[in-house]
Amino acid sequence: MPQALVVGGYASNTAGDRTYIAQLNGTANLDRPSIMPRGTDRKSAVVNELARVNRNSMTGAAPALDALKAQGLLTSYEVNPLSNTVTYSVAEGRTAEAWKVMNAIEGVGQITRDREVRLIDPIDVKSTDRVLMEFSDVTPNAIEWNVDRVKAPQVWEQGFKGQGITVGIVDTGADVAHPALKNAYRGTKADGTFDHNYNFFDAIAAKKEAYDDNSHGTHVAGTVLGRTPEGYTTGVAPEAKFIASKILSGSGNGTLQGVIKGLEWMLAPTDSEGKNADPSKAPDIISNSWGTSNGKDTTFKNLLNAFLAAGIEPVFAAGNSGPRAGSLGSPGSYPEVISVGATDKADKVASFSSRGPSPIKDAAGSDKKPDISAPGHQITSSFPGGKWGTISGTSMATPAVSGVIALILSKYKDLTHDEVVKAITTSATDIDAAGYDYNSGHGLINAEAALKAADALVAARPAKPAPAKVGTAAA
Repeated sequence: MPQALVVGGYASNTAGDRTYIAQLNGTANLDRPSIMPRGTDRKSAVVNELARVNRNSMTGAAPALDALKAQGLLTSYEVNPLSNTVTYSVAEGRTAEAWKVMNAIEGVGQITRDREVRLIDPIDVKSTDRVLMEFSDVTPNAIEWNVDRVKAPQVWEQGFKGQGITVGIVDTGADVAHPALKNAYRGTKADGTFDHNYNFFDAIAAKKEAYDDNSHGTHVAGTVLGRTPEGYTTGVAPEAKFIASKILSGSGNGTLQGVIKGLEWMLAPTDSEGKNADPSKAPDIISNSWGTSNGKDTTFKNLLNAFLAAGIEPVFAAGNSGPRAGSLGSPGSYPEVISVGATDKADKVASFSSRGPSPIKDAAGSDKKPDISAPGHQITSSFPGGKWGTISGTSMATPAVSGVIALILSKYKDLTHDEVVKAITTSATDIDAAGYDYNSGHGLINAEAALKAADALVAARPAKPAPAKVGTAAA
């Protein structure tokens, strides 16, 4: 079963063309929205600022790009406004000429050739860590071991099951008609039919109805929030909702451009025609069980900074290139994301789970990644067609962490990113070297303890000053 995403060969939009991604100059000022409360206004403020910067950038770049297209040097170009990039294609015989001309355009920064991305198998396939089983029957009211291991049921008992929280699944799509997912899909209407507007995006085939022709995305979604009407539970946050952005094909292939488009859609979902973007419909968390094999790759760094500024928690798999030290892929290596390693049923770090340190340090000079671990070995969840499957990888651990965060936010929607990270890391169960380590991060995530940590963080907040009294004028 495919587990991780790596950069592969070069990609092109059209046969005979070469496709490139140009970063435009211009920096968004996200300081103000970053301190706003989570919610619609904050998300809209970030998207508006990103769009403003792109409009300014394109004021200078658009005439030059249009002229190059009219001359036939560029066969096409497309603007990616929220990442402030332009994807353009060049006939293969004119690439050197186009490279020189594009680099001379004022306002055009780094240019990268678009590349294919593809899913690969985990390292330890010899220990049968691929598809262990695929089956149709499950036990009503049963709870999968990984859900129990992160102590999600103890949080449910307190009344917090992910209600009011939306998780964005960035993957191979999802079978939204699956009995474990149908009620959780935000596009499911009261009569059981689907409205995919603002709820599903397809960067691969531009289809308007949700689907998963691989199974990876369906499995991931099931671990975040899967539960059947009969009570069989594979999901950590069974009352959360989800939307899906399909960035990878049935064979596990995609492009850097497709990933950019899929992430942009999560910041400002559109209707099924790709129009009327609405950041108010963006999720609260994005769960990403993919990543490049190169931990130094910063292609998505600016875009993921925007998610943080918008109050959207970015959760990423550390990768499946362990046990070698320094084997983290990106974006799991970014300081901005919550990076997740995998454990097994014995609460040991899985051999395939990528290890730190990260090659990208944060502002304080720290290279500590991954942040946290969760069960990722022999995990059972939903498969397309109403089936179930058991597979392994940090891909399977990541949605469990997304689910725990959904539980916490269902109680405290106003937690800051730093508070979320502190709640899940300071409460984690130590399973490797004492304290933080580059194998498991801060340890195995514990939803019950994390909620208690969140309680303490909220209680310790400075009291808000009482409103000033309006005095009366002297007689």
